[in-house]
Amino acid sequence: MSMNDPQRQLIDRAVHLASVLPPGLVQVLADVLAGGAPGAWAELRLRAEQVAPQPHVRALVSNFIRTWQHEAPLLSPGEVAIALRTAAVTTRAARSAQAIELVWTGPLVSELSMRRTDQALLQVINSATQSLLIVSFAVYKIPQIAAALVQAAGRGVTIDICVEAPEPSGQKMAHDTIKALGAEVASRARIFVWPADKRPADSHGHVGLLHAKCAVADRRMLFVSSANLTDHAMNLNIELGVLVQSQAHAVSVATQFERMAEQGVLRHVT
Repeated sequence: MSMNDPQRQLIDRAVHLASVLPPGLVQVLADVLAGGAPGAWAELRLRAEQVAPQPHVRALVSNFIRTWQHEAPLLSPGEVAIALRTAAVTTRAARSAQAIELVWTGPLVSELSMRRTDQALLQVINSATQSLLIVSFAVYKIPQIAAALVQAAGRGVTIDICVEAPEPSGQKMAHDTIKALGAEVASRARIFVWPADKRPADSHGHVGLLHAKCAVADRRMLFVSSANLTDHAMNLNIELGVLVQSQAHAVSVATQFERMAEQGVLRHVT
């Protein structure tokens, strides 16, 4: 039997519950619901809320029961319990497939070992085979990074770079970030800026800044860092970031910047 839209909506709710609640709690909820009577919505809601220890958890569980009642009432408690158990298992498997690594530039402590910022960023760039997104506030003196970007372009990688441009930021930047990328990189990548007319401003006329620093390779690897694309950030500053092997998170970040470009929030410059 094919799955209709209401059933899909309920399954989406089950997946959401599994993603935000502890796996053990989802399993307990499934066990409790499985013992309920079909159509006894008040009893099912009471059973479910009794295993929810906190108000926000009870609200999530109550919304789940409400969706079940109004969108897919013909599904039995046993079938809904199976959906919850399946969502919990698949979410746990997805989480175990993710890898998060801390990345650091700064004073070394003998008891700890973390990857350097430049090493992590180069790993992201060198791993790309199809697409690469780079976002940075400042760009200055990055010959090794620039060389890796040129090589990536030579492999056929589509490169999008979002930078803070000096004009809309009120000349706060010490160097023209677009020029600092170098002619070879600029000619092989699409450069985007956040134009002044698209930025919010406060009552004093201060506008927002493009202050994010991240990189995404092939919509599967994500690097988020405090480090700009500068020599100081790679070698002198104290910088902290995370290298995330997660397609879901990488897709979310890449899609955010793609949508901003499509909607004109970010502007392509030549």
